[in-house]
Amino acid sequence: MPNSTPSHNPSPHKTGAVLRRLALPAPAEIRRFALIAGLTALAYALAGWVSLKLAAYMAGVVAVVWLAAGIGAMASLRFGAAGVAGVLLGSFAINSQFLPPDAAFRFALGAAAGAAIMGYLPRRLQPFSLTLDYVSSVAKFALVAAPLGCAVSTLTGVFSLYFFGDLPASMVLRGLWVGWLGELLGVYLIAPLLLTASRWDLLPTTRGARLEGLVLLLSMMLLTRVMMQYAEPLRPAEVVLFVLLPGVLWAALRFSVTGASAAIFLSALIVLGIAVVTYGGLTGATTPRDIFALQISMIMMALGGLFVSAALTERRYSEMRLDMLANHDPLTGLPNRSYFQDFLGHALARAQREKSQVSLLFIDLDRFKHINDTQGHEVGDQVLRVVGNRLDEQLRADDFVARLGGDEFAVVLTHPPASHAASRVAGKLLKALAESFKLQQRRYAISASIGISVYPDDGLDANTLLRQADLAMYQAKQRRSGFEYFSDELNTVAQQQLSLESGLRQALERKELVLVYQPKVDLASGRVVGVEALVRWLSRSGGMIGPDQFIPVAEETGLILPLGRWVAQAACEQWIIWRDAGFNPPPVAINLSPRQFNDARLIDDIDAILKNTGMDAAQLQLEVTESAAMENPVRTFDMLNALRQRGLHVYIDDFGTGHSNLAQLKRMPIDTLKIDKSFIDDVLTDSDDAEIVNAIIRLAHALNLRVVAEGVETPEQVAFLKNRDCDEIQGYVVAKPLPPDRVSALFAQTFSFG
Repeated sequence: MPNSTPSHNPSPHKTGAVLRRLALPAPAEIRRFALIAGLTALAYALAGWVSLKLAAYMAGVVAVVWLAAGIGAMASLRFGAAGVAGVLLGSFAINSQFLPPDAAFRFALGAAAGAAIMGYLPRRLQPFSLTLDYVSSVAKFALVAAPLGCAVSTLTGVFSLYFFGDLPASMVLRGLWVGWLGELLGVYLIAPLLLTASRWDLLPTTRGARLEGLVLLLSMMLLTRVMMQYAEPLRPAEVVLFVLLPGVLWAALRFSVTGASAAIFLSALIVLGIAVVTYGGLTGATTPRDIFALQISMIMMALGGLFVSAALTERRYSEMRLDMLANHDPLTGLPNRSYFQDFLGHALARAQREKSQVSLLFIDLDRFKHINDTQGHEVGDQVLRVVGNRLDEQLRADDFVARLGGDEFAVVLTHPPASHAASRVAGKLLKALAESFKLQQRRYAISASIGISVYPDDGLDANTLLRQADLAMYQAKQRRSGFEYFSDELNTVAQQQLSLESGLRQALERKELVLVYQPKVDLASGRVVGVEALVRWLSRSGGMIGPDQFIPVAEETGLILPLGRWVAQAACEQWIIWRDAGFNPPPVAINLSPRQFNDARLIDDIDAILKNTGMDAAQLQLEVTESAAMENPVRTFDMLNALRQRGLHVYIDDFGTGHSNLAQLKRMPIDTLKIDKSFIDDVLTDSDDAEIVNAIIRLAHALNLRVVAEGVETPEQVAFLKNRDCDEIQGYVVAKPLPPDRVSALFAQTFSFG
């Protein structure tokens, strides 16, 4: 019978984990541990020797100021077990000079235990800052960890002396408070100085600040000397309270936590110097009252300096955070527009003094909106962070980069006068941005357009330079050239566009826009089967402004949305007029720009127009460019399905000029493809165009779609298209765009192109 007892053999994974935990430390780790322990032991022993020379009070080993305790606290906090081991060795080394080995070892165990407590507790009481630059951190260290650690060390040492006959019973209580306060004082004097040494960056570095620090130190020493000269009798505690405490508080107010720690340590040296001069050192001959007063006054001085400096440093951090929020972009961490304006103003002023140049690079990401729309704003934010990091990495330390908002960034370069000096930097930035990167299991590649303006050639103030760089950026985006420099020609074009924008807004209000209609003819019957509504602008001056002039401006400024609504409304109203007049009008087609097609209100607008005009949805055709339809396939399918459900017919305009995905095209609920005019122009002379047109016709018919050829101008082109089974044509060979009263005359006409 098989053994059914379950196996208790550990799995290979568990065995490997156990072996890893039991593995010996690497040699490098052992060397590091030994080095830290050795250096800590040396520093501890040296500080203990100084303390015993200047302040040994009883039994030769209980000092009024035990500076070694500060070394132990710092080492334990910084280095953990290695620091504690160093305290054990250092304490044994110094105490064995005065005590038997077994007593010295007990002292060392107490010192190591106290140091371990001072290193362990603050780590458990998180949050805690090793540099003591927060009030809560000072409180956890100075009011909790240090008193407990010093108490353990003192109790161990004093009771060891008592139990082994080195300290009489009458002196135990005094030994406890002198030893505890002495160790605590040593921690307060030494540990903050060593812990805050890494934050010298918080100290003011100006010449005035250094002079102020020197004056403060000399004043403390001078006032101490005056008191020693004229105050009889002089007690060190009085010097602490009347001279050194105000000096430490002044240092805390002016020089942060690092300056306060240094002032506390220097004050301790002054006090010990006074004790040596006055008493020959702090020995058993010094009265307990003087000892207690000195210890308490120095502890209060140290605590006051630490807490005041921590509070002010914490406030400084808060101000720095507020300044960061006010002047930096929270997403990328780069300077924001406000900071950019200030920096550019100062850079221009400096360039004026030094006769140098300033190049302003205005950077706009290409198709970033597409990422936001398709992948969501969370991915878009991550892309912006990547872009911000790459721009910052590519620039020199004295260059400046900022995020102005959205997907716009700006770079400020200061350099000696030179022609097109920013070209190399612009090229480097474009190359860096073009490198693909991975986010959430998907790779992205970002391109950008950069406009460059130069001080003093293109402007003398920040706003002018920014405007000129913006214009150059749009030029680069239109030409897809990467980067462009500003030129006066761009300013002229910008003024014209501004004038067009203003005039177009007024044209919508003054009803200066009109529709003309171009018929579409069925090649099989020769009858008009549709008309396309085209907008024209009749200005008050009497001239006609072509759509090639104002449509791009409308698209860029957003005026295309109200303009498109007006076209749809006017076209439907005109169809109703034709119908009511008995003309039996064919369907009317209107063009949807990419911005209209992506407008969330498009369906609601069409529903409202059909309802208000009484237009039959089957008589309204919507033409969408191939590039707009393929930009966001998911949204396109949703939009086309919604339009199809309403009985509307959809045409794909300018087919052949975009990047259609045939699999998506097959599934799209559309009715007709319109072949772009650029293929029709040379269809009789260019074999490539002829093949493309033939392929589009065959593709459309394979997908059960009709085909309309745009821009047909000659009977020969008509014959070519008819022989390839093209369904409809539109162009000057039929008629130019005509006003409503003239195009209606063609509705009943039969065309023959023989």
